[in-house]
Amino acid sequence: MFYIIMFCLVSLVFRIIFNIKVTGKEIIQEYKSNGRPYVICANHVSMLDPIFIVIVRGWGKKLSILGKAELFKGPILSWMFTQVGVIPVDRGKGDKGVIEKAMSDIRNGSGMLIFPEGTRSGSNQMGKLKSGAFMIAAGTSADIIPCRIIYDTKDGGMKFFGKVVVNFGEPLTIEQTQLDSGSRQQIRDTKAMLENSLNNLLEEYNAHH
Repeated sequence: MFYIIMFCLVSLVFRIIFNIKVTGKEIIQEYKSNGRPYVICANHVSMLDPIFIVIVRGWGKKLSILGKAELFKGPILSWMFTQVGVIPVDRGKGDKGVIEKAMSDIRNGSGMLIFPEGTRSGSNQMGKLKSGAFMIAAGTSADIIPCRIIYDTKDGGMKFFGKVVVNFGEPLTIEQTQLDSGSRQQIRDTKAMLENSLNNLLEEYNAHH
């Protein structure tokens, strides 16, 4: 019930404060109905990024989200973030429990949202992609859905009342990535594929605006 209330309230407020646009929503809609496991891998500009993605994804089974452990300060915030699907991650630490929890959620039918950079960039310039998202996709034979968040501002940063565009790209299917082979080379290759896809989504947007 808490998730339902928060989703409706936050969606309403954010659509008033921001001009939110989405492209490729049909890709997400297909995954919500076809049952294939998936991991949304997005660039990370602002702390509000996951909220925009959840909003444009729309109603459905709760999306699991990897988020930094610092968010879980005190019992009230811990309870709130747990209720909306956030899994705490200690950055810089290998946490087998986090990966197992994420993979369990995917196997139980939840989509997963991960920011492979591991930290916010503050602009449209992406940082180096870390391996966690690809390990989780490998362990669950999940497809990877590229997601490029674009803040249509001069510096590419988030601004209140500004335009926010969430672009979903063509999925990198498990058949394409072959991540389930367990090969380190496949992880490196998939990182390159995802980075290329995310960059293309930005270039395509800039070419038409």
